[in-house]
Amino acid sequence: MSDRKPNLLIHESSPYLLQHAYNPVDWHPWNSETLELARQQNKMMLISIGYSSCHWCHVMEHESFENNEVAETMNKHFICIKVDREERPDVDHLFMDAVHLLGQRGGWPLNCVALPDGRPVWGGTYFRRDQWMGILLQIAELFDKQPEALIEQAEQLTQSLKENRIMKSDKSWEDTDDALLRKMMASFAGNFDLKNGGSKGAPKFPLPDNLLFQLLAGNVFTNSVMTDHVRLTLTRMAVGGIYDQLAGGFARYSVDDRWHIPHFEKMLYDNAQLITLYAEAYRQFQDPLFAEVCQQTIQFLQTDMRGPEGGYYAAIDADSEGVEGKYYVWTRDEFNEVLGDDAPLVTAFFGIDGDAHWEDGLNVLVLPKSVTEFSLENGLDAANFAVKLKHARQLLLSKRKTRIPPQLDDKRLCSWNVLMISALCHAHIVFDDPAMLAQAKQTANFVLSAMRQPDGGLWRSWKDGRASVPAFLDDYSLLINALIQLHQSSQEEEYLVQAKMLADYVLDHFSESGQPMFGFAESSQTELVVPPTESYDNVMPSSNAAMCMALVKLGMLFGLSHYISRAEAMLFQVKPMMAGYPGGFSHWAQALMMINGQKLLVIRGPFYKEAAVQARRKLGLLTLVAAADKKSLIPAVQAKSDTGKLQYWYCDHSGCLMPAASFGELQMMINQETS
Repeated sequence: MSDRKPNLLIHESSPYLLQHAYNPVDWHPWNSETLELARQQNKMMLISIGYSSCHWCHVMEHESFENNEVAETMNKHFICIKVDREERPDVDHLFMDAVHLLGQRGGWPLNCVALPDGRPVWGGTYFRRDQWMGILLQIAELFDKQPEALIEQAEQLTQSLKENRIMKSDKSWEDTDDALLRKMMASFAGNFDLKNGGSKGAPKFPLPDNLLFQLLAGNVFTNSVMTDHVRLTLTRMAVGGIYDQLAGGFARYSVDDRWHIPHFEKMLYDNAQLITLYAEAYRQFQDPLFAEVCQQTIQFLQTDMRGPEGGYYAAIDADSEGVEGKYYVWTRDEFNEVLGDDAPLVTAFFGIDGDAHWEDGLNVLVLPKSVTEFSLENGLDAANFAVKLKHARQLLLSKRKTRIPPQLDDKRLCSWNVLMISALCHAHIVFDDPAMLAQAKQTANFVLSAMRQPDGGLWRSWKDGRASVPAFLDDYSLLINALIQLHQSSQEEEYLVQAKMLADYVLDHFSESGQPMFGFAESSQTELVVPPTESYDNVMPSSNAAMCMALVKLGMLFGLSHYISRAEAMLFQVKPMMAGYPGGFSHWAQALMMINGQKLLVIRGPFYKEAAVQARRKLGLLTLVAAADKKSLIPAVQAKSDTGKLQYWYCDHSGCLMPAASFGELQMMINQETS
C-alpha cells in the first residue's frame, strides 16, 4: 500500500471510506465540492455505496477497485464517489429507490451512475470485474454519442422518484383501528415458521420491531398465536449459531432457515433492539434463557463495542484474514486441544460435528439441549456441569482471542447509540440493575454533548474526537424516544425537557408544507435532486414512525394537543397500507396502539422514584409513567393534588380513575375497570 498515493478519502473519518483511501480509483467523498466538480467538468458521477462490514463490498473492492485497469476506466469517464451508507443514509435512500424503480434488486455494494446534475440514470449491486468493465464502457459510450437517451431516462426516473416520495394510497382505511391491528396480526401469522420461528424460508433475519409488535399486540388482543410465536422465535435464535454462544451478541442474519449459519457481521442496531425485545420477553414469560441472552449481550457490547467516552461502535466485520466467519468457527481438534479431559462432554453439548457442523469439518456452535436436558440425558449433576461449562467457555474464549479478529468499525452513530440507551433503560427496569441505567446515562451525556451542534441540532457521526455529517430524522426521532425512556427509568424530568426541545427542532427544521410526514434530512439540505422521505419500517423503525411515537408520548406527558394531532395525521396517511404489508409498518402499529390507549400512570408523593420503578416493571411498554413529589415540569403530574402521601392515578383516553394509595390497590381498580 505504501507505493500507492492516497486519494481524497484519506481525509475522511469513516472506516469504510478509509478502506478505499489507497485504491487506484480517484475516489471523492460525497459533498458539495464533488457535486460542483461533476457539473464543471460535465462528467457523469459514479456513486458506489457500502459499509465497513459488508462482505460483498470487500469482494468488489478486491476484484475491481484495486485493479489498475478498472480504475483507469472509472477515472477517465466518471467522477467517482464513495459513500458510507451508515453516515449518509440520505444518499443511500435516493439511489436505492432509483435502483428499485429500474426493476433491480437492491443491496450492497450499491453502484449507481448519475448525470452531472445529480439525476440518477442507472444502478445495480455487485458485479464481477468483466461485467463491471463492460457496463462502464457501454454507459460512457452512450453518454458520449447519445446523451439524449440517458437524459430521457434520468428525467423519467427523477419524476418517478418525486411521485413516490409522498406516500399515497388509492384508498382510505374505513374500518376500526382494532380491525386493522387484527388484520396485521393475521397477515404476520400467515408467514410464521412454526418449527423454527421467524418467517418461513431462508435467509432468516431477526426483525426486532416486528417481533415487538407481535408481542405487544398479542397481549393487547389476548392472541396466543402471536405471543407463542415470539417466544418460539426468541428461543430458537438464542440456541442457534446466529447467537454467539461464547461471548454473546447476535450476527446480522442466518443464511439457513434454522438460525444456524450466520452472516457473521455484528451490528449495534440489531443487538440494541434485541436487548429491548429479550428484556420485555423475560418480563412477560420469566424464561431464564431470555434473561441470560439479554444480560450476556449487554456484556458483549460493553466489552467489545463500547468506547471509553461511553459511545458504542457501529459494527464488527464478518471477515477476518479475508475469510467470512473464520474468527468464530471451530474444529473438533481445536476443542480437544483447548479442553483436554472435558472435551468429549463440552463437544457433545455444543453439537460439534452434529447439529453445529457447517462445512469442511468447521462448526458454528449451537445449543441442541439445555444444561438441564443435557445433564439428565448424560447422568450429570446439572449444577456441576454448569460450572464445568462456564470454565470451558472461558477457555474457548481465551483461545479465540488469540486469533486475528475481524475489523471493527469504530465510528459512533447517533441513531444506533440512542437505540442502545433505550435498550439499557428497559433492561434496567426489568432486571433492577442500577449499572445499566448508569451506562445509559453516560451514553446519553456523550450524545448530548459530543454530537450536539451549537444551534441545538445534532451531528450524525463521531470518531476520534470529531463529530461530522448533520444528523437525519432517524437520529432525532430515536434520540427523543431514548430520552423519554431515560425519564421512564429515572423519573428525571430534565430528559423530557431535552426531548421536547429536540421535538420542536424537528417540527421547525424537518416539516414540509402541507405534509404530515417529515423529510429525512433538514429542509435546508439541497444536495439531492429528490430529498428522501422515510416511511416504511425495516430492521429499524422508520424515522417517521419513530417521530410519530415520540409525538404521541410527549403529547401525553405535556398535554400538547398539536403533537397528538400531528401524530394522528401521520397515522392516517399510512393506515391504508398497514394491513397489506405489516412488516413495513410494525412501529407505526405500536404508535397506533399507544395513541388509542393513551395509558398514563401518574404518581405523586414521597419515594416516588422507587414507586415508579416498581410500577414500570409491572406495566407494559404501552403505558407511560410520570412521577414527582412536590413540583413537576410535567403538566399531567402537576395537575394532581399533593397530599404529602404517595398516591397513584391511572389515566387513559377516557380519563383518570380515582387515586389509589398503593400499586396493589391501583391494579385492583384497573382490573375492575377492564373486566
